[in-house]
Amino acid sequence: YKLFNFFIGLTKELHICHVFALSSDSLFIERVYNEAILKNRCRYLLVDDFDEETAGKFLEKYGFTEEEIKLAKDYAGGKPALLTAMIDEKKIRRNINDYVEKGLANSKEEIAQLLYYIKTIGVTIKYQENDIAVNYEGTTKILKNFSGNDFYKYSVITPELCYLVSKNILFVDTREKIIKPQTRFDLLGIREILKEIDEI
Repeated sequence: YKLFNFFIGLTKELHICHVFALSSDSLFIERVYNEAILKNRCRYLLVDDFDEETAGKFLEKYGFTEEEIKLAKDYAGGKPALLTAMIDEKKIRRNINDYVEKGLANSKEEIAQLLYYIKTIGVTIKYQENDIAVNYEGTTKILKNFSGNDFYKYSVITPELCYLVSKNILFVDTREKIIKPQTRFDLLGIREILKEIDEI
């Protein structure tokens, strides 16, 4: 926070420059915004995924068929990094279906492993300057909100939510108070894990 207070000094006190800071950790930005006295001194700009139409046009430029575009939208959504990875796969003549299956399997495995650690080993996270145990039931409760929704509104930030954000499973838009999975792969992986949990 000293760094951000230094930025404030450069911009608001000395008036010698503008400062742009980028982070994919929205909770970190929110914390810095509140603790580094940035309130009313900066603008928070969300750089989000492509919408469906933009993603489709982007993929068309690289020779994707309608079927491949649908597959990309269903599994990668509008995440530019995933779309460019799919383009790279196509360029080297790899099967897009294989990429999708592997991406979904990786997301599912990552989420399953995190839940295993929480449930059997125990995980702590730094929360409001304290080491707090991440609760398994609280974590699965958060994930269950995605069984039928792509996103949902939250009321408070919990240690469990912080943990899932820190592991890049979820993204929090603090301006709109919305939680959503980082990627479409994560959303689909969450849904598959929830089916398995319900069957146990």
